[in-house]
Amino acid sequence: MVWKLPKTILGALAAALVAGGAMPAPAQTFPGSKAITVIVPYAPGGTTDTAARLMAAALETELKGKVQVVNRAGAASQVGMTELVRAAPDGYTLAYAVLPTVTTHYLDKSRQSIYTRESFQPVALHFFTPAMIAVRTDSPYKSIKDLVAAAKEKPGTIKISDSGLMAVPHIQVVMLERAAGVTFASVHFTGGAPSVTALLGGHVDALAGGISDALPHMKAGTFRVLGVASDEPDPAMPDVPTTSSQGFDVMAASWTGILAPAGTPKAVVDTLTAAVKRIVDSAAHRQKLDEMGVAPRYLTPEAYTKAWIDIEARMKPVMDAPAK
Repeated sequence: MVWKLPKTILGALAAALVAGGAMPAPAQTFPGSKAITVIVPYAPGGTTDTAARLMAAALETELKGKVQVVNRAGAASQVGMTELVRAAPDGYTLAYAVLPTVTTHYLDKSRQSIYTRESFQPVALHFFTPAMIAVRTDSPYKSIKDLVAAAKEKPGTIKISDSGLMAVPHIQVVMLERAAGVTFASVHFTGGAPSVTALLGGHVDALAGGISDALPHMKAGTFRVLGVASDEPDPAMPDVPTTSSQGFDVMAASWTGILAPAGTPKAVVDTLTAAVKRIVDSAAHRQKLDEMGVAPRYLTPEAYTKAWIDIEARMKPVMDAPAK
């Protein structure tokens, strides 16, 4: 015998299916045919921009969808972060963020940031890189001590370029000023690439940046790296001493990862972070980051959030130093 459902039940099921059409698409359809936009809040050509484009290309393969990168440089990434928090929390707008830089936006009330840490949903940490200070190889400065001595002799005249006000490279300089009791003339740009160009062109005396900003130029013989702001020498340039080993307690590094707006569905975040993990774990991607001079470092959304809370707590006293 074949059982048939009464017409009343069939009608009810049809109505339920129609109503269900108004529900959000299930996570397994993400991203579907809609493109994902990744905001890079810095100028093109820098470390974050380069790494983001590598990740975007890999994500297209992992997610089988379109992933596009757009640059929104300005105010040490505040312009791009502001655009992110104003976006719909649906996973289709993401952004690269550098810690502790983003913490300075809301810890410094004068910047009038519209967001705090709670405004974001961490997706995954991508890589980690210590800060460093470099000069041109024709510079008279051979060490951090030489640079500090020059600043003591001529306060406020030694020009050091960086990727933006209170970005990690500038934070490094502020820490060095406090540790050495000197004052430099910080020159702020909208990303690592233009700050490197400033040193290449001889417009500044030194560059404050990430390992990857100086590595190709050091290999080419045009830059001399004076010190790395880490607890040990960096594997990419093992012969360069740490800043602390030269007598100045300065530790500064960029923790760079991917954020979504707060409220992004967990299923979508899970899909994205799993894809990022597969990419970061791949030998090909790790080799590309190693060649750039940055260390691959995946963190889950939960671990990324915990690291952010810790970095934020450590940045609060640093923000007491006057920015310039």
